[in-house]
Amino acid sequence: MPADGDGAVGGGGLPCCRWHKTRKATAMCVSCASPVCVECDRFTGYRHYCPECAARLPAAYPYPPPPPPPVPPPEPAGERERRWWRADWSLLEVFVAWLVIFGLYNVVGVILYVFTEDSLFYNYLAYALVFCPLIAVCVWFIARRHGRGRKELGLRWGSMPRTMGFGALGAVAGLCVSYGAFFIIYLIFYLIAGRGPVSAESEQLQDLSGGYLALVIVVVVVLAPLFEELFFRGLFYPALRRRLAPASAVVLNGVIFGIIHFQPLFIISLILVGVVLAYLYEKTDSLGAPIIAHALYNLAVTMISLFAGW
Repeated sequence: MPADGDGAVGGGGLPCCRWHKTRKATAMCVSCASPVCVECDRFTGYRHYCPECAARLPAAYPYPPPPPPPVPPPEPAGERERRWWRADWSLLEVFVAWLVIFGLYNVVGVILYVFTEDSLFYNYLAYALVFCPLIAVCVWFIARRHGRGRKELGLRWGSMPRTMGFGALGAVAGLCVSYGAFFIIYLIFYLIAGRGPVSAESEQLQDLSGGYLALVIVVVVVLAPLFEELFFRGLFYPALRRRLAPASAVVLNGVIFGIIHFQPLFIISLILVGVVLAYLYEKTDSLGAPIIAHALYNLAVTMISLFAGW
C-alpha cells in the first residue's frame, strides 16, 4: 500500500490525508479537492476545507452561522395581562373547533328540516342535545391540550355583587343598543317597502305552547348564554386578546359573534350585543357577568317576541 505522495490510498480503499500520509482521510476539500483527516479538516460554513484553503477564506465567508432560535417574549409582569398570556391556544384551533361544531349541528338541522314538520322545535332540541355538548367537548379538549383549566377560560365567579351588577348593566346596555339599531333598520325598511320587516322565528314562537315553549325558553335563557359565552368569550376572546389590543379584540369578537348568528335582520344588533359581552369579560375577568347579561338579554328578547312579535 503506498504511504506517500498525493492521492496515496490508505486501508480500506480510502485516500490518505495530504498532510498526514499515514492517516485515512475523512473529507475532501471543496476548494482544491485535497483529502484531509480529522485533524486537518476545517469545517467552515457547512463545508470541508483543507488548512491552506481555509486560511485564504475571508473573515465573513458567505455562510454565517445559523441564527439562534427565536426566544418567545417573556410573560407579562401584570396579572391583568398575564391572564390572557396563559391562554396560549391559537386562533386556528378555535376556527377548526367552530367548523366541527357548526358543521355537525347543521347536518343534524338539515336532517330535521327534511324529516320533521315542526322544524323550529326540533332545531332547539338539536341545539340542546348536539350543539351545546359539542362546544363543551371542543373547549375542554383545547384547554386540556395546552395544559390550561377553568381559570384561563374565565370560569370563576369573582365578587358576587360586582358580577351581578355588571351582568344586569350589561343586559340593559345590550337591549338599548340592539333595539336602537333594530328600530333604525325597521324605519329604513318601512320607508322603502311600506311595511315593517317580519321575523319568521317570532311568528313561530308565538305558535308554541306548553312543553314546547318551556324547552325553547330553557334553551334560549339558560343553555345558549352558558355555552355560547364559554366558546365566544371563554375560548375565542382570549385567543384574540393575546394578539390584539383590548379595544380591537372586543370589537372583532363582537363582529364575529354577530355574523355567525346568520340573522341578517338583526346582525347589527347582535354585533353590538357581542361587543357589550366581550367588554364585560374584559372588565371583570369572569364569564359570570357576560353569562348573566346574555341570559337576561335573551329572556327580554324572548318575551318581546312572544308578546309584541318583534
